[in-house]
Amino acid sequence: MKKIILSLLMCAAFGTAFAQMTPEEKAALKAAQKEAKTQVSAGIKLRDEVNTLYSANQAEEAKGDKKNQSVIDKNVVLIKEKSLQASELLTKALSSGHVAPKQLFDTGKALDDVSTQLLNPELNLAAKKQTFDTLTFDRAIDGVCLGCYTQIENGNPKDEMQKVTLAQAKLKMPKLMTYYAYDCIFYTETKNMEGAMKAFDKYAGFAKKYPLVANEEAVQNPQYPVSQFAFNLYYTAFTLKRYDICDKYYNQALQFNDESSHNFVLSSRPQMFLQKGDTANWVASLEEMIAADPTSQNSDVAVQNLLAYFSKKGPKEMSEFADKMLAQNPANKMANYGKGHSLFSQEKYEEALPFFKKSVEVDANFTDGYNMCGMALYRQAGENYYKQIDGKKFKTTAELNAAEEKLVKSLYREAATYFEKCRELTPDTPEMWAGPLQTIYRNLGQKAKAAELDTYTK
Repeated sequence: MKKIILSLLMCAAFGTAFAQMTPEEKAALKAAQKEAKTQVSAGIKLRDEVNTLYSANQAEEAKGDKKNQSVIDKNVVLIKEKSLQASELLTKALSSGHVAPKQLFDTGKALDDVSTQLLNPELNLAAKKQTFDTLTFDRAIDGVCLGCYTQIENGNPKDEMQKVTLAQAKLKMPKLMTYYAYDCIFYTETKNMEGAMKAFDKYAGFAKKYPLVANEEAVQNPQYPVSQFAFNLYYTAFTLKRYDICDKYYNQALQFNDESSHNFVLSSRPQMFLQKGDTANWVASLEEMIAADPTSQNSDVAVQNLLAYFSKKGPKEMSEFADKMLAQNPANKMANYGKGHSLFSQEKYEEALPFFKKSVEVDANFTDGYNMCGMALYRQAGENYYKQIDGKKFKTTAELNAAEEKLVKSLYREAATYFEKCRELTPDTPEMWAGPLQTIYRNLGQKAKAAELDTYTK
């Protein structure tokens, strides 16, 4: 009863809208309705011819007579040709919105039938990893989707004639989402990015486009995560330098729950901007990477890249950037290192030292940090000697020794511990530690240790 009342209300609304049309609009509407009716009639007729040919082929195959193979082959060609024609007519009719309500279910069924005839052969070839007609495959999936969903929207589950067909359409719809996934995989593997994007968008947007099946388990929890497809698209597009595609799928690719893939997306985005020569977005993307996870290895790499960039602009810019990063994460190894470097470059060795020390506290194997701790102490000792000891008169040798111990030698001894740690971590790179370490040992009167380093400094 409710359905009848709703139908009457819709008819009344249409009647009111039709009455308000101009004569030209009424004529155009009638022409469109007539065209849709003709398309439906022709499409259903072709569908029936396809069914007859298919039944004939099944009968011939059942005989097992190889002499009739030519007949079967001819029918296969005709089935595809007529199915394509029917699919085009029925799709146009349904897409026009001018199919009579009472014809919608049958039109959807006809489109489902012919599109399935197109889909199955291509699907079999794809499953065997054999060459198949991708355009036909695409059109067939779209056709089955539209046909099935039209049945679901307009079918009557209480109608015994429609009941079974409607149930089949509801079972088939979630599988069609998976077929879009196959389509996307194939196009991505063959580096057809336009085809891959179309298939992906249909796969990702399936639930939104077909809300009546959105709650089905296969739709809610698809076989392949959408984010994984987005990553595959992003990765392939990046290798092809299709950065427009990378931009489109960046956020979805970033959601793929795989650490190496996630790291690739994060780290490749700045590279993309760098290759495009877009410095502003390169900086922004690195800062975005840092903000996303200030304690990650990616963050360290990003900070390191930006420190190198800002260091070319001068110590002031480098220091300001380091301060910004330290405000986000005071324990950021590279930010501490960078802040120390900006102060060191301004010969503020004592001020730089705490930042270098913090960097090796965060990472006990940070060789560059140990090296710069040693250099800050080494330079500070030399500066203290020349400014506060050299050329000055002391009353006694004991007073001189005390001043040297306080201002120079204690700093040298502390510097030696950092250089020795650097030596331990990088024994094959003596250029980092051998020269200053030998000088320190000489200044401390440790001749044997200084001589031991001759091999590295000559």
